[in-house]
Amino acid sequence: MSLVVFPFKSEELAVVATNLAIAARNDHVREIWAVAAEDDVTMAQVATVASAISAAEAKPVKVFPEERLGTRRPGKGDAMNTAIARSAEKGFERTHFYDADITNFDSGWIDGAESAADRGYRVVRHRFPRAATDAMITWMVTRPGLATIFPGTLLPRLGQPLGGEMLLTLETITALAADSFVRERSDWGIDTVITHATATLGGDIYEHYVPDGKRHALYGSLTDIRQMLLECLDAVASLRGHREPAGTALATEPETPVPDDLKRTEAYDVDATRGAISDPPGPGEQAILDSMPGGGEDLGTMDEERWGLLLPRLLNGFTLGEEAWEKAAFRLWANRVIHYTTHHVPQGYDHAMDYLETTIRRYEAMAHQDDRP
Repeated sequence: MSLVVFPFKSEELAVVATNLAIAARNDHVREIWAVAAEDDVTMAQVATVASAISAAEAKPVKVFPEERLGTRRPGKGDAMNTAIARSAEKGFERTHFYDADITNFDSGWIDGAESAADRGYRVVRHRFPRAATDAMITWMVTRPGLATIFPGTLLPRLGQPLGGEMLLTLETITALAADSFVRERSDWGIDTVITHATATLGGDIYEHYVPDGKRHALYGSLTDIRQMLLECLDAVASLRGHREPAGTALATEPETPVPDDLKRTEAYDVDATRGAISDPPGPGEQAILDSMPGGGEDLGTMDEERWGLLLPRLLNGFTLGEEAWEKAAFRLWANRVIHYTTHHVPQGYDHAMDYLETTIRRYEAMAHQDDRP
């Protein structure tokens, strides 16, 4: 039987309660855990709701705080690693992870993953359509970074490398629990590191497609996800020199038509983001910007070619915790996202998605060219 885990921190109580109840009613699931951030103020409320669900469904629904296991900022990584360690110890055959803020979660997520695991897949990842301006860390940092570091492997082809929605078999969970590199990643970078680790353990990976998308709260300015950007950038950079996938194949379910409302969704506020990066760079940040390819040019011209030249330099030099590097990284990324938003999104959803996917292939080709003797 299977375990379902929801890491959470200050999510809307009604959404968390609904998701816990859905998991508890699923026949595949034996136990449900909600793992709270260490300072989460809603933990007591979630625990009260969980107790009622547990009684109604005659199934354990447990709520507990994350342990401090990693060496980075305490965050989602500690919550996931707490669950990974405990699940490995208890020997659950399969462990599901889902973000607690999904507003369209249903049993289909669990059933789809279980079906793939029944066919022998050790890792099942959920993928889904996104708004054209959503997932900008995935499209501009994680997938291009994986294409740059691991060109020609399955890693750049994973649809949601930052997705927190997956099923891991006991063999995989046990390996992750013993991996100090994974355990140390206590912040937002955990999804990137788990993506790499599971792709290098052997055993095939399956991507289950959720046609309605992953519905969740979106953003105002891109400053809302600034910390996530910085930690995910650092996580991608940390993979340099690590092993490549070997003996792992990727199977992906075909896509279906994207819901019309998702095509019209605006995931962030362009004008608010422009305002957030309107201040002139300080001396330290300016020195970093000047050292980048095209550093003397207007940052508003951040097209895919310029970003493809700049990103490897950023991955090599970025230092998490150094103010000048963090400001430079955010400014460069925000300009890249705005350029894409203003130049490609207006041409239509299908064009924008095709364009983004093409950039990944282009960055792989650039990486292969750089590797030539």
